[in-house]
Amino acid sequence: MDYAALLQKQKQLTLDAQGRKGNKATNKHGRAFLEMLFANKSGGVDRLAVYNTHPTTPIEQILPKHALFALREPFYKATVDGGYTIRVDHPSDLIRLQAGDERVPAAFCPRLVELDKEAGGLKAEGNAAYGRKEYCTAAELYSEALQACSADGKDSLRYDLYRNRANANLLLQRHEAALVDADAAVIPLELGAEVLDEATAKLNGKAYYRAGRAAYALRDFARAAEYFRKVERCSASGDGDAEREGKRTACRLEEQKTGRYDFAAMSKAVSATRNNRLDHADFTVRVKNGDAGSRGRGLFAVKALKMGDLVLCEKAFGLVFASENAKEVYTMVNLNTNRASMGAHATLLFDLVQKLSHNPEQARVYFDLHDGGYTPKIPPQLVDGVTVIDTFRVEAISEYNRFGCPNVRSSDGASVKPRAALGKNDDEDGEGGDSQLENSVGVWVVASHINHACDGNAGRAFIGDMMVIRAVRDIGAGEEILMPYCNPKNDGPAMRTHMEKTWGFECDCRICEADGGTTKAQLDLEATYDKTAFANNRPRLALTTLGHWLCQAYNFASSQRKVIECAIRLLRDLGYGISVANKKVTIDYSGGCPDIKAFDAAMYTAHAQYSLGERKQGLYYEEFAEGLWVVLYAEKQGFRERYGSS
Repeated sequence: MDYAALLQKQKQLTLDAQGRKGNKATNKHGRAFLEMLFANKSGGVDRLAVYNTHPTTPIEQILPKHALFALREPFYKATVDGGYTIRVDHPSDLIRLQAGDERVPAAFCPRLVELDKEAGGLKAEGNAAYGRKEYCTAAELYSEALQACSADGKDSLRYDLYRNRANANLLLQRHEAALVDADAAVIPLELGAEVLDEATAKLNGKAYYRAGRAAYALRDFARAAEYFRKVERCSASGDGDAEREGKRTACRLEEQKTGRYDFAAMSKAVSATRNNRLDHADFTVRVKNGDAGSRGRGLFAVKALKMGDLVLCEKAFGLVFASENAKEVYTMVNLNTNRASMGAHATLLFDLVQKLSHNPEQARVYFDLHDGGYTPKIPPQLVDGVTVIDTFRVEAISEYNRFGCPNVRSSDGASVKPRAALGKNDDEDGEGGDSQLENSVGVWVVASHINHACDGNAGRAFIGDMMVIRAVRDIGAGEEILMPYCNPKNDGPAMRTHMEKTWGFECDCRICEADGGTTKAQLDLEATYDKTAFANNRPRLALTTLGHWLCQAYNFASSQRKVIECAIRLLRDLGYGISVANKKVTIDYSGGCPDIKAFDAAMYTAHAQYSLGERKQGLYYEEFAEGLWVVLYAEKQGFRERYGSS
C-alpha cells in the first residue's frame, strides 16, 4: 500500500471513520456494490464504492457517464488489494449536481455548459428516454428543463414538464414527488375567465388523474377519490379511466371504514407465480397506539372485541417474497449485532432504502418505529431533492420490526394432512409448514407496535402481502393487543433466552411467569408441574409435543377412547378449558394458545367420537376447530384439505 499517498488523502478525508454510527457490509453472489473510477477536481482519479444500492437499478442510472456528484461525509476505506477507495454506505449521500449549482468546481463548469440545452430540447430528450422506459433519466431531464424554462418564463411548457415528470415519478414509485408534480401541473383559470377551454381542461384532467394515482399509492384514498372526481368534472362526457379508478377507490374507503373483506376471494386471488400483492385498504380503526409501561409503546383496543373479531388488517409497508428473490442470493453482515442474514432480508433493506429516499413523509412513519436505541437519530429531511437516509438505522428498525411470512398464504402449510390421519407425514411436531416461511419477510407499520406475549390475545395470518390479525379470545376496551412474535416452543427457558437475544426483552407473560424457575427436564414430565402455578388451565406447552404424538399413536392403533382422552388433555395443556355435561361440550377459550396442535386435537376427538357413534359431541369439537382455523388463517382455505369431510 502507498502509505504516503494514503496519508495525503487523510488530510481531506478520514480513513474508516463514517459520518454516522454503525458499520454494515452488504454483499451478494453477483454485484456486491458499485465500484467506479472518478476524476477529482485536481485532475487525479480515485476509486468510489457505493453500497446498499438497489440491485435491480442499472449501474448507469446510479452513476451515469459524465455526471458530476457531491458526496456527503465521505471517508476512505483500505481495500484488500492494498489500495484505498472512497466508500459510500448511504445512497442518499451521493448527490448529483446540475448545471448552475454553486458547488460545482470551476474546473468542471465548462463541461456542464457544453451539455446545457434549452428547455424544449431537454423535454424532447426526456420524452425519448421515457419511451425507452428509462424513467429515472426522463425525470432528471424534465427537472433540467424545468430549471431552464423557469428562467425563460415559459408557463405552458412548465405545466407540460410537471405533468410528464409526475408520470415518470409514478413509474419510479416516487409517489410523494409525483403528487407534488401533478398538483403543480394544474393550469389555473386566466384572470377574468369563468371556465377553462376544452383543451386546457383535458390537460388538467391528466394532471388530476396522475395526482389521484399517486394519492392512491400513498393509501390516501379519500384524497384520491377527490382527484378522480375532479378528472370527471374536466370532461363533459366523463372519463372512463377516472370512473373506474373512482369505483376502485370507493371499495378501499369502504374496507378502511368497515373492515369488511372477502377473505375467501382474496385467498383465491393470490398466487406465487401470478400475483401475491393485493389491492386492499388497511383497517385499523379498532386500535390505537398508547403507553405500555415497561414495554414502551403498544397497541390497544379502542372497543371491546369478541374471540374471532378482526382486530386489524394491514398491507405491507415493505415486503420481499421468497419467490421474487429466487434467482440471486444476497448476504448481509451487520457488524453492530454480529448477525448475518441472507436472501430476502438483504433485499428488503435495498427496497426500504429506495422507498424512503424518495418519499419523506413515509420515511417519517418508518423512522417512528422502534430501533433498539440506535443513535444518532437523524430525522428524515429533504435535501437536494432526496431524503437523507441513514441506511444503518433503516436496518436496525427492520431487524426489530420485520415479520417472516409465507410466500402465498398462511393456510398453505397448515393444509398438509396430520401424521397418522391419512398416511401423509409432515414435520416432527405434526405441523405442516411453508418451506419458504422464513425466506419471505416484510414490515407492517401498525402491527409492528404490537408487543409480545407467549399467550397473546391476538393471532396473525397472511394472505399475500396483507396481514390479518384476529382476537383469539375476548379483548376488553382499552386492553393491550398482544401476540407471540414466534410460536412458543416446548422448551420454555430456551424460548426466553431466544427472546432476550433477538429482541432484547424478557417475556413476563403468565406462561413464562409460571415456569420461570423450572428446568427443561422438569417441564418434560407432567407430574413435576407446580399444581398451583399452573392452575386455571394455564398452558403447559412443554407437554404438547408428547401429547400430540400420543394422539397420533392411539389414532393409528384405532384406540378411539384413548384418542379422546389424550386429545382433550392436549387441549387443556394448550390452555383450553374443556367441560362436558349432559353430552354438551363447553370450551373455554380465555386461556388458550391457538396452535395447529389445537386443531388436530379437536379433530382427532371429533373423528374418534364419530367412529363411536357420538356425533353430537364430535360436532362441538369440529366446530371449535373450524372456527379457530378461521381465526388463525383468516379464511377456511386448507381446513378440509387437512382434515377431510366430517
